[in-house]
Amino acid sequence: MYTPYSRRPMRSLLAGLVAAIVVFALIAVSTKALYGFLPALGVLVGVYFVLARRFGKKVEALMEKASTEVQAQRLPNAVAILKTGYQYAPWVFLMRAQLDGQVGAFLYLEKKFDDAVPLLEGAWNRHWVAKGMLASHHFRRHKPEIAFEVLDKALAVAKKEAMLYGLKAFMQVKLKDRDGARKTLNKGTEVLTSNAALKENLIRLQNGEDLRMYLFGEAWWQFHLEKPSQKALMKLAGGGRQALGAKGAKKAMYR
Repeated sequence: MYTPYSRRPMRSLLAGLVAAIVVFALIAVSTKALYGFLPALGVLVGVYFVLARRFGKKVEALMEKASTEVQAQRLPNAVAILKTGYQYAPWVFLMRAQLDGQVGAFLYLEKKFDDAVPLLEGAWNRHWVAKGMLASHHFRRHKPEIAFEVLDKALAVAKKEAMLYGLKAFMQVKLKDRDGARKTLNKGTEVLTSNAALKENLIRLQNGEDLRMYLFGEAWWQFHLEKPSQKALMKLAGGGRQALGAKGAKKAMYR
């Protein structure tokens, strides 16, 4: 069962708080005054930072191993590796949300939607891949209002991710809202002035033509909103298809 990360104890914070209380008490006893507040605060921040960095490095190493498995198209192995990182989640703020997002994304790639969705819901909004997958799931389940709500929240913190604009525009076109799709793509081109996929698809809409989502790259297919055409499959095969590469997976988790 998924447990919201916010309900789990912050062990690093608790450790820092204990250390801070000890320092404050020692200074207060020795000086008979309350001069220990700032030193105690420094200890609190320092202890948390050191412990968070330590466990963050451990999870980063797991992410590297998982990415290697993804490149070899062994997604179940990648999921198993990342799940071992949950033991470190109580030590660092948002680590649970980051792990949920990445594990959920890998499960979604395998089309294990029932297992993936609760994790994607708990993912950090900055994990735009996870939120794009969650929005895609709701859209395929004929819940566009929820899908757009998820995408808008993701875009609020990931404005420079062209794929999010593409996803929203694709859904709007499917709902016969071509004007809304044009507005979405136009907004994307204002933020990402040199993005070719956004520009070309905007022009296509203005000319009354269909979107070409494969222009956003092979990552488009991971959302399971379209099946690759034979032409697209040949292009992917020529480029060496992979769902989430080492750099892409790590970027999605740690940005």
